[in-house]
Amino acid sequence: MRSRSFSWLAAGWTLAASSGLLVAWLLRTTHLSFPPCLFKSVTGLPCATCGMTRCFSALSQGDWRAAFHWHPVGMLLLLASPMGAVWDLRRAWSGRPFPDLPDSLAARVAVVGLFLGAWALQVARGV
Repeated sequence: MRSRSFSWLAAGWTLAASSGLLVAWLLRTTHLSFPPCLFKSVTGLPCATCGMTRCFSALSQGDWRAAFHWHPVGMLLLLASPMGAVWDLRRAWSGRPFPDLPDSLAARVAVVGLFLGAWALQVARGV
């Protein structure tokens, strides 16, 4: 009989996504300002994650179009989170160990390229 393990990844994803949406909703409903991006304050250029807070804020209001405008990768992360959580819950329930991270150059280049593409888009739009 296999022992069931706790799904830390699913718990972390669920907690992070729900906390992010809750904080974004609270900031918007209480009319508090969003914290400024330190990188943008120093360099004048947006960072690779600039717009992510506004993306989650728009999502907390149900505005998918504005969320995609603020940060397309944030939308992908939020949409992939439930799938990742379900996968991890299933893995933990079946007692399988967490697999090693893929050692693929193509996967790393794809992730870096995704964020660099979003960053270039943010710079071009002046976000």
